[in-house]
Amino acid sequence: MTLRRTLEMSRFLLLAGLLTLGAAAPASAQQDAEPILDQVQRLFSSEGMTLGFLLQAVADPGIDDDPARVTVPNMRLRLYGRLDNGFGYLFQTNHAGTATLLDGRVSWSSGPEFTVSAGRFKTPFSREFLVYGGSIDFVDRSRVVTRLAPNRQMGVQVGGQLNEMVSWSAGGFTGASNATSDESLIGVVRLEGSAIEVGDGVLSVGVNVAGGREDAIGARQLGPAFTGDGILYGADARFESGPLMLAGEYIRGDWEPDVGVTDVESDGLYFTAGYMVQEMRQILIRWDRFEAPGAIEADDILIFGFNAWPTSVTEIQVNWQIPLKDSSELHKILVNFQVGVN
Repeated sequence: MTLRRTLEMSRFLLLAGLLTLGAAAPASAQQDAEPILDQVQRLFSSEGMTLGFLLQAVADPGIDDDPARVTVPNMRLRLYGRLDNGFGYLFQTNHAGTATLLDGRVSWSSGPEFTVSAGRFKTPFSREFLVYGGSIDFVDRSRVVTRLAPNRQMGVQVGGQLNEMVSWSAGGFTGASNATSDESLIGVVRLEGSAIEVGDGVLSVGVNVAGGREDAIGARQLGPAFTGDGILYGADARFESGPLMLAGEYIRGDWEPDVGVTDVESDGLYFTAGYMVQEMRQILIRWDRFEAPGAIEADDILIFGFNAWPTSVTEIQVNWQIPLKDSSELHKILVNFQVGVN
């Protein structure tokens, strides 16, 4: 047997095993008691201090001559809690590779109407970005969110509830780390409505805008060496009714470099539909479009997804990514094995 044929057979067996495991996982009794998890939560969860973690192992069996690989994108530790007189904190690191500080936030709240936070944390932009990494619909976030949303940055944020359905957030941030330029600065505002009853379902909508200078506004797509001004804006929505879920988002960025006369622009969107075919078993489809700076045409892909939750803290995700005409993306299958305790 040739080496190439051996590799192809190994790849096929890996893919078949991953898909079989993903399809079989929901056969576990999802509603059964979880006594071991209860012990963990009693030991490590309280109002003042909760210790959580997220571990993800993603297998890519490789197709279209793409090499097979297994990666660990997240091995996170989270420590958070609420203290006396309205103070709170969040500390989160990722140990997949070199230990990295994700979040280091101190906050004070007078109640649901007003909260102020300072440190390093997610800027209030894009619903899919703000959702916890262990709770997103697919293995990866959409390309437009990954490449345009301003990411985590150092700064101060204020916000709160205007009423039961409407909340607001506004902040000033100076970049992803302490090593930023003197003029790196971004302002971000988000307005969000949630739990809006529409027929038999519930709708959440949000709009956000960000404007600023240098790496705070340009690092995600143009690189940390960008100098100039820029603005980002976008809108998102999510509707859930019984087993049905519909979601979508649009983001656009416009930048004016200090050097050169050509402005830079980029935008993208996604639409997602999901259906819970059985308890704790979901199928999804997503159209993902992104136009990078300088691209002549937008790049389109389709992603088919399958999510299964064997227990309340474990999940298996299977994604099949299909590039559409002239797409630069790879045709691939990803399988995510995840354990997360918040």
